[in-house]
Amino acid sequence: MLTLPPGVHAGVQIRPRWPARHVHVDAHVLGKLQAIQTGLPAGISLILTRGYEPRASGLGFARRQFRALGIATFRLLYPARRDELADIFGSNGHDVDGTHIDVSFTLNGRRVRMLPLGVFTPPFWQQRRVRRCASALAQIQAALMRHGFQIHRNATESLQIHCDLAR
Repeated sequence: MLTLPPGVHAGVQIRPRWPARHVHVDAHVLGKLQAIQTGLPAGISLILTRGYEPRASGLGFARRQFRALGIATFRLLYPARRDELADIFGSNGHDVDGTHIDVSFTLNGRRVRMLPLGVFTPPFWQQRRVRRCASALAQIQAALMRHGFQIHRNATESLQIHCDLAR
């Protein structure tokens, strides 16, 4: 398990998602991300934003508190999407090991935020952003899958590019 501070590590940008200060990731996963990065077009750069987060850490406690508030808010905003709560607000393996990650990307030097309001981004905004960045997103997701990653089945989680390395 590697502990990566913000910065660039062998071509992969590391930008921990708030409130984290580091990204903990399996060394094999980082190697695969580095291989993927070298195969992407020059204008696309990967950003690793989240990896392993131990359940018992202070960060885990903070995330659980925000998660509870987020679930209540999501239920109010999107009552028809209750079946997505577990996918969106569950740990999705981040508390298991460093093979469950969230990835973002830059396009021509600019950070692409597929979910500018996080999981609260309305679906029609999500669809508009997908159309705007469809080619880059498809290239990244295809490369991840070629290297053994599985993209999350939930549409919102897949836009956070939550993926798990299949072993």
